[in-house]
Amino acid sequence: MSSAPPPESRPDDQAETHEQCHDLVSGYDEDGPATFECGAPLRHTESGYSCARGHSYTYAADRAAEGWDYAGDAVEAALLGRAGVIGVRPGDGRPWL
Repeated sequence: MSSAPPPESRPDDQAETHEQCHDLVSGYDEDGPATFECGAPLRHTESGYSCARGHSYTYAADRAAEGWDYAGDAVEAALLGRAGVIGVRPGDGRPWL
């Protein structure tokens, strides 16, 4: 008999998860440089989710409420800026300047 509590009574940070991070990471395989899905377990938060390797995502409603959104480059950030929204880099959360 297992001594682990049932999943519904576990705190969020101990919950079993079968979901994996799909962020792309660089690596190498037998053919040289390659891109792979992260694959680390996900942990859901109130405003999005994060993985065990540090990738995170914030839901669109929370980004809008806080006045920012993801921008893939400086041009996209400038367009968001015209609408009064701060463009943030997806990889590290820093605003584009």
